[in-house]
Amino acid sequence: MSLPSRLLESIIDMPGEFADVAAQGPAEALLVLFGAIFVIAPTAYFGYLATGAILSLFLPESFGAEHPEN
Repeated sequence: MSLPSRLLESIIDMPGEFADVAAQGPAEALLVLFGAIFVIAPTAYFGYLATGAILSLFLPESFGAEHPEN
């Protein structure tokens, strides 16, 4: 089995594995929840910043405003 197919299979199996761990008890469920928060929140924030940086390359600084002449 090739590396990409094993990686894809493990990604597909991951939610089930996390659900099995979280179902063991309240402490494990809390740990899985905080782990998800600590991974998803920074990833979403970085995605937001990266999207803004990419869009700033293509959008002008102001729409319709003219530069003041000195």
